[in-house]
Amino acid sequence: MKKSTKSKIEFFFFKLFINVFKVFPYSFTRSFLARLFVFGASLFDIRNSLAKNQLKMVFPDKSENEIKAIIKKMYYHMGLTTAESYFGNKEKLFKTCKAQGWDNLKNAVEQGKGVILVTGHFGNWELAGKYIAAHFDLVVVGKRLRNRHFDDYTNALRLKDKVIVINKKNALRPILKMLGEGYIVSLLMDQNAGRNGVLTDFLGHEASTFVGAAKIAIKTGCPIAPAYAIRKEDGSHLFICEEIISPEGFNNNLEDITKFTELVSKRIEKYIYQYPHLWFWVHKRWKGRKKARKI
Repeated sequence: MKKSTKSKIEFFFFKLFINVFKVFPYSFTRSFLARLFVFGASLFDIRNSLAKNQLKMVFPDKSENEIKAIIKKMYYHMGLTTAESYFGNKEKLFKTCKAQGWDNLKNAVEQGKGVILVTGHFGNWELAGKYIAAHFDLVVVGKRLRNRHFDDYTNALRLKDKVIVINKKNALRPILKMLGEGYIVSLLMDQNAGRNGVLTDFLGHEASTFVGAAKIAIKTGCPIAPAYAIRKEDGSHLFICEEIISPEGFNNNLEDITKFTELVSKRIEKYIYQYPHLWFWVHKRWKGRKKARKI
């Protein structure tokens, strides 16, 4: 079967899935999808072994049952996020959101140099993006999905909520343009960067980490604003905007870029340690460490 044909068939069933669940009350859809993700992951073993091994690596003192509980909660959270992203009412969801440290982000924007917002695949980062875009000009940099139809559909939903998406491939020029116009540019930097990254410590183990945020900040002088989305146990969302990180004092060389990258990356760690079920453990985060550039 041709790749294009396969993509069309996949998208047909995706749209069918969307249209069917739009008939049901949102509360039912939210609960059903959360449980469906848990059941499906268990039934098909969707990278469960990978998640389990990585959790054991980071949390060697946790028992087998504790690890399994984290994985189950991770998939449950992913189901909730899917429901919120495709079926939730934005205005109603915003009423469940609270921002902490909002002045940090506001002050960064007011510097007039543009802002690089760094975050990770943590909590409902999609909802966080919509929330920020309701108050500031926001651009999100992301990798295109394999299924272009699904990618276009999802990006159209984002654009409807004023979230502009830039394709990660050849993104440097558009990023610099948007920063020059005062935009917040959001970068997810918690995934394996392979040969495109530098060797840093991440959650106690060597990993290849993307350098884009550090290099662009050093080049432009724009501040970096770490921000994270936390799903609370009561179903509400807390968006944490930490104190900005200035590139001042860092030079455009491998040693400084590596130090700055690790400094930024370390901000993500404390939330993963505190809320491990909210992070994306099914990604091969430490796979490319041997390919990373070293000081």
